[in-house]
Amino acid sequence: MPLIDSPAPQEPQPVPGAKTLGDTSVEAVDRSIKMPPQLQEAYERVLLAGLKVMFDKQTHELALRQLAGEGPVAERLGKAIAGLLVLLFKQSNETMPPQVIIPAGTSLLVRAADFLNQSGVEAVSQEDLGEAMAVMVEAVLTKFGVDPQQLLNSYQQPAAGPGLIEGAQAPQPQGAPA
Repeated sequence: MPLIDSPAPQEPQPVPGAKTLGDTSVEAVDRSIKMPPQLQEAYERVLLAGLKVMFDKQTHELALRQLAGEGPVAERLGKAIAGLLVLLFKQSNETMPPQVIIPAGTSLLVRAADFLNQSGVEAVSQEDLGEAMAVMVEAVLTKFGVDPQQLLNSYQQPAAGPGLIEGAQAPQPQGAPA
C-alpha cells in the first residue's frame, strides 16, 4: 500500500490559447512539406546536400562544433542551419531556387534536433525547436537581404483601400441605368 494516496499522473494538458507545435518527428515534418512538382527535385537535392554536410565523416565534426557553441540550443541550432543553407546556396553558384530554402531548412533543422536528442549530445524540446525555426527563418531572410520585421509588418497591415467585399459593386440588370 502506498504511503501517499495520490492520483495517477496525468498527461499534461495544453494551456488554453497556447499554440502547440504538433508532431515534430522527422517523418511528420517530411510528410507536411509539400513542394510543387517543378521544385521537388531541387528540394531533394538541397536536402541531400545538407545531410551530406551534416553527417559525412569529413564534415560531421565541423557540424557538431558549430552546434556546440555558446548560448541557448535553439539559437545555435537555428543559426547553424541558416549558415548551412547559405553555404549550400553559394555552392550551387546561387542557382538554388529560393522557394526550397526554408522547406529544406525546416527538414534539416528537425533532423539535426533529432540527432542531438537521439545521440544524447543535447536535449532539444519542442519549444527549442520552435525557437530554432524562428531563428533560422530570421537569419536566412537577413542573409538574403530581406528585413524580417518589414516582411512581418507587410502581412499585419491591412491593404489600402476597400477590401474585396466592400469594393465590389452589385451587378446592374441589363438595360438599367448604372
